[in-house]
Amino acid sequence: MMKSSFRPDDGFISIPFGRLHYLEMGTGTPVVLLHGAGSSAYEFEHVIGQLAENFRVIAWDMPGHGDSDPLLHHMTIDDYSDALLTFIRHLGLTQPHLVGTSIGAQIVACAARHSAEIASVSLVELPLRSSAEWNKIWPLVETMFSRPTQSFEQAAPRFRDLTQSDFQRWNIDRNKAGAKTMMSAMWALRDHRPSLDAITASTLLLYGEDGAVADGIPLATAALPKATVVKMPACGHFPMIDDPESFSEIIRIFISTGQHP
Repeated sequence: MMKSSFRPDDGFISIPFGRLHYLEMGTGTPVVLLHGAGSSAYEFEHVIGQLAENFRVIAWDMPGHGDSDPLLHHMTIDDYSDALLTFIRHLGLTQPHLVGTSIGAQIVACAARHSAEIASVSLVELPLRSSAEWNKIWPLVETMFSRPTQSFEQAAPRFRDLTQSDFQRWNIDRNKAGAKTMMSAMWALRDHRPSLDAITASTLLLYGEDGAVADGIPLATAALPKATVVKMPACGHFPMIDDPESFSEIIRIFISTGQHP
C-alpha cells in the first residue's frame, strides 16, 4: 500500500475559541477535513496530497488538539460546531465540502444542520449510540482515552497495517491532546443527541467494513435515506490510513459528482 508524502502549509487563525492550527494544500474548491478524538490534522497526512490534486484542502486541529490552543473548559458538539463555522468564515471559505471522522463526523453533521453554506458532508465512521450503549462501553472508553501513551500492541488492532511512523504520530497526537481533553471530547460525543434528518446538504456515509461504529449504521441510514452509503473493505475506524488511495478516490468522486465508485 502506498502512502503519499506531502508538504502542506501550516496556518494559524485566532477565533473566540482560541488559536487554531491547520494544514493547507492545493487550490480550488475548498474541502475541510476534521479528525477524531485524540488525533490531529495529521490523521489525514496520507490523503491530503492526493485530494489536493483536485481541491483546496484544509485540515484543522480541533480545539484542544494538535497545535491548537488547549481547552479552557469542556466543549459540547455544538460548541465545536460553532468553532468550525467560525473557522470557515474567518478563512473566507465559500460553499466548503466537509469531511469528518468519528467525533469530526458529529461536528460536521451539527454544522450542516445550522448552516446553508455547506456544499456537502462526508461522515466517516459516524458514531451513533443510545445512552444505554454508551454506558455499557464507557469503562473501555476510559481505558482507551485516559492514558495517552499506548504500546504498539495496544494501537495495532485498530489499523489494517500499523507502521512505525503512524504509531509514532498516534502517540504524539494523543499526548498533545492529553487525557483530560480526550475524555472531554468523548463526553461531548456521549451527551450529544444528533438530529441528522435536519441535514439538507448532499451526504456521504462512509464506514470501514471492520470499523468500531457499525452498530450505528442502521440509525444513520434511517435518518439520512438519501445519503450515499459506502463500506470500505478490510478497513477499520481509520480508512484514510488503512487505504488512503481508495479513501481519496471515494471522497474525490463524491465531491465532484455526488456519486461513489
